[in-house]
Amino acid sequence: MTMPFIAETKLALRLPLAALAALVLMLASCGDEGAAPLATRTVRVSKSLPIDGSEGAPCCKVELAVDKVAAGDSIGARINAELAKMLFGMEGLAVEQAADSFASRYVNENAAFLRPFYREDRDDPSKRGWYEYWYRLEASVCQPRDGFVACVATREFFEGGAHSIKQKLAANFERATGKPVGLDDVFVPGYRKRLEDRLLGLLMQKAGAANVQELRDKGYLYSSDMYASANFLLGSDGITFIYNPYEIAPYELGMTELTIDYEDIDDIMKK
Repeated sequence: MTMPFIAETKLALRLPLAALAALVLMLASCGDEGAAPLATRTVRVSKSLPIDGSEGAPCCKVELAVDKVAAGDSIGARINAELAKMLFGMEGLAVEQAADSFASRYVNENAAFLRPFYREDRDDPSKRGWYEYWYRLEASVCQPRDGFVACVATREFFEGGAHSIKQKLAANFERATGKPVGLDDVFVPGYRKRLEDRLLGLLMQKAGAANVQELRDKGYLYSSDMYASANFLLGSDGITFIYNPYEIAPYELGMTELTIDYEDIDDIMKK
């Protein structure tokens, strides 16, 4: 049972994922290679709403802890606007407003959606767990590479079914301007085929596969070809491409991260 709003929000958080994240923080100790780090402030929101008024009814819950840039200059404003869009699918709102609005909509709309189903099942204790929806999101702002700022977020949510879903999201920004950085900003024109070939090689090495068919036998790339994910992090020594469950592998294989050293892709990177 998934509401239209939740489905749309998931799509937005996947960062034309699919980009989309509860988000343990990836590289929680993101380093700084020289530039003064941007000051940040953590925005925290916690909301819980019972599905109905009956005693002991399950609740819909949200826990958010997300960094925003503390500086009020144009760079901070630009990055914060992108964070509100990346994390909550909202434009024109401050991070605090976007976080609060997202949390309120999540608990209210899910509780309203689940209420009639729960009223039919509330006398069956074995079904209680189906209705305890929750959503957790953590996001940090750091500077893992000189000249760039990154947001790395981890989100996890449970909306019925056999298990929760956990995803990791990353976004990169120019330190000097706050401008978002995409793949086309990092690589020279015509880079995709060469980059994807190298990612495919890394995936085969990671999976212990000699070719694409062996990858597919192991569950990878079952319904897609290899592609360069827009969900990537510019690190100190290389670029990490992040593939969340179901993107290039089934849930049981977990998240896939492929890191390419800069020296191995120097020929297709912009100077």
